[in-house]
Amino acid sequence: MPAINRPPQFSGMGAGFVSAFGNVDCLFTLDGVAQSEPVRGILRQKRELGIAGEFGDQDVEAVTHVLSVAAVGLEALEAQRDSVTISGTAYDIKNQTDDGRAMLKLYLTGDI
Repeated sequence: MPAINRPPQFSGMGAGFVSAFGNVDCLFTLDGVAQSEPVRGILRQKRELGIAGEFGDQDVEAVTHVLSVAAVGLEALEAQRDSVTISGTAYDIKNQTDDGRAMLKLYLTGDI
């Protein structure tokens, strides 16, 4: 992902968010290299309910795990290449979003 020029008013805001609301410590593997410094993150579960017509209008539940981390320091991170370890278990990073402010949102695969 190309580097984003973040507005100065967001400087340090990501670190403040994870300091206040962080609930997990993460170790990232970037391009096959395990990072030695843990990163504090905010892990959330997003639950969606819907109806799947192909299953006879049966209710279907989808759960997505989203990890938010401060954007500064993870500029080399790439979805579908890198992974994150939380509580000793590694999860692939399926997708990522960056709004250009303070935080990255990482969409994880696997059961958490």
